[in-house]
Amino acid sequence: MASALRLPDGGYMRHTDVQRILALVNEMKCVEIVGFSNLGKSALLRLLAQPDVWLRELGQAGSEFLPVYVDCNRMLELTDHGFYELVLRCLRESSPALEDVPSLTRAYEQLVTPVSEFQVPLSFDQGLDAALEATDKRLVFLFDEFDEPMAAIDSRVFLNLRAKKDRHDARLAYVTATSRPLAELRTGNHTGEFFELFAHQRWRLAPLTRSDAAWYVRRYQEEHGVTFRGVDVDFVYQWAGGHPVLLEGVCTILARLIRQAQERAPEDAPEPWPIHREAVQAFQESQHLANECEKIWQGCTQAEQMTLHLLGLGRATDEKILARLRERHLVLEIDGEPRAFCRLFQEFIRARPGPMPSSSQRLVLDADSGAVLVDGQPVETLTRLEYRLMQLLYNNRGKIVDKYQIVTGVWGDEYIDSVDDARIEKLVSRLRQKIEPNSSHPQFLVTVRGRGYRLLVG
Repeated sequence: MASALRLPDGGYMRHTDVQRILALVNEMKCVEIVGFSNLGKSALLRLLAQPDVWLRELGQAGSEFLPVYVDCNRMLELTDHGFYELVLRCLRESSPALEDVPSLTRAYEQLVTPVSEFQVPLSFDQGLDAALEATDKRLVFLFDEFDEPMAAIDSRVFLNLRAKKDRHDARLAYVTATSRPLAELRTGNHTGEFFELFAHQRWRLAPLTRSDAAWYVRRYQEEHGVTFRGVDVDFVYQWAGGHPVLLEGVCTILARLIRQAQERAPEDAPEPWPIHREAVQAFQESQHLANECEKIWQGCTQAEQMTLHLLGLGRATDEKILARLRERHLVLEIDGEPRAFCRLFQEFIRARPGPMPSSSQRLVLDADSGAVLVDGQPVETLTRLEYRLMQLLYNNRGKIVDKYQIVTGVWGDEYIDSVDDARIEKLVSRLRQKIEPNSSHPQFLVTVRGRGYRLLVG
């Protein structure tokens, strides 16, 4: 199985990522890989699916593992049935030794044409057990493109995956690749138990390092028969950072301009600086590069977009949200200043209007950071009870929330007889002090006399 991270000398890019992830999996820990749009999550998982990588990193111990690459885009349908079928199909494809195991084949066939809905998870369990019995290797499922299944399929699937891990702990592990942390993609008791498997094992994928990006550019040269000088490589990295798709797009434009310059004056090597100026204009006109930046932008929350916009203007930003952008590697420290991770994305942000909230979104709760914004500006930090009340009201915005809902949602069912109206009113008053421009005349958190409270976000 080929990988875009493979190098001509047999090595591979993202060596640090591979080392850290395999070190965790070697202890049979589950790992969630998180990275923004087209950062190379799939290429990394395809690399981890290659047995020689395990041998190179873990030595002889690497031979004890059987990595099973599961591309969730291959699901025939976005259901629990479709997920189970894909996993067993990929398991059979992962090793010639498993392809013809009778009990695994039988379980797969029964899963494909079940006699009842109960047969589906049962056949999956039987198939996985058959694979574990047929091999002495430790199975590592590499779930690629896991965002949509995580958000959409029956939550009992994840409870089942948790149960299988509990039963075969020393021989089974999961690695997932998503754009957001698993816990942000889905809530619920079943998924919560699944998420516990990944506690403290989240790996935030960063753009390619400077050296890896240089390798990427050199490989582009070899594949496309173009020569980039040192200043060209620096120029490419400045504009594309370590984002693989942006690197490809920038290299393509620069290579085209270099060839055109050579055709005009074949006896002279083209000077880099005029070509770089032409390239910048071409970058700005490229719909492909704009679309890629748009994907990254759309993967940001409204609060993150606002912070990125203010950052580009050199204005003060919310430190909590800025810290999250650093954690996501969308913002880097360059010359002691926080900036967008590459020049292309920075110019993309500057060229678009600021993401001001619409009239129906003047008050926003950013669930990722816990920040509350009014007209795009964060309010004073809420206390634990204030935040619970804010969250309850925001999740039911536009609806009346009665005092019973407030007590159970903020304090808990056990407080239903001990929290009186005065205590609720005091908490509401404290929240109004922080979110209302004028708490004496509330426009967001209004009282519906005799019934409760309603949150109006516009």
